[in-house]
Amino acid sequence: MRLNYYCFPDTVDAQTRFENGAEPLGDGGGCALGIEECEGCPNFCVERLANDYDWRECPNATVTDAGDTLGGISVTQAKALLRKFGGSAYTQHIERDGTVFEVTKITLGGNNSRHKYNKHL
Repeated sequence: MRLNYYCFPDTVDAQTRFENGAEPLGDGGGCALGIEECEGCPNFCVERLANDYDWRECPNATVTDAGDTLGGISVTQAKALLRKFGGSAYTQHIERDGTVFEVTKITLGGNNSRHKYNKHL
């Protein structure tokens, strides 16, 4: 099995990382408008309370702290983020027992699918 990861560079702020798929850390976010004055997203906060939506689904969500690594993404997504922000990306090659037997770097130039397995996984 292969798992792909992308690591944002230090220069990318938490809000941008969140908007591109990173998970917020701790209590590092919420609706920028607040529930009482939620006029920018019609009925969203009312529906949120009624249907138990997460604040991350709000179009006005704001984040002050977010993770710097995305996991479980495709090579195509990793390359798109590399083009957009820089940073680094890699693939973990995993045995059937769950151990990692190799890590390969994802690069913009070239084909990252040429890894040859020397045994059946």
